[in-house]
Amino acid sequence: FFNQMKSDEEEIVVSGISGRYPESDNIEEFWHNLINGYDLYSADDRRWPV
Repeated sequence: FFNQMKSDEEEIVVSGISGRYPESDNIEEFWHNLINGYDLYSADDRRWPV
């Protein structure tokens, strides 16, 4: 795809990202939980009805 772009076309910048991170309020907390080996598994109705 990118090789087919002409040089006179406008460029696009992705300047942010959003998401839902298991057992975390934000991506920093998610990363902290991952590197510290916390169990982030959940099997309740917060995501899907059980």
